[in-house]
Amino acid sequence: MRYMLLLHGRESEVWGRTPEWVEEATAFLARFDDELASRSELEWTEVLDSDAHASLVGPGQETRPGWFNAQGDPLARLWVVRVADAARAAELASQIAGELDTWVEVRECLPSAQRP
Repeated sequence: MRYMLLLHGRESEVWGRTPEWVEEATAFLARFDDELASRSELEWTEVLDSDAHASLVGPGQETRPGWFNAQGDPLARLWVVRVADAARAAELASQIAGELDTWVEVRECLPSAQRP
């Protein structure tokens, strides 16, 4: 089964933390990615550009600055993992949430959307 782990947050919130916290968080994320890859659980991951550079495109090619969930925090990073079940996906999300003191969204990737 494949799951997306979605980390939401604003760039300004990261830079509001201590330099030590930023360094520890960066080191954790590098280790986390390496561990997922070594267990063949990592399909792919992306770190997204600052929310200040996000834009929305609507019907009729209307474009405006911002992100889709303007009432909450924008998407900052995501992982697609291939794991045995939802419990393992939740365990991985818990590692991120615990280390970064935040919430992580977990969404199953539908089988019809999976490619070999």
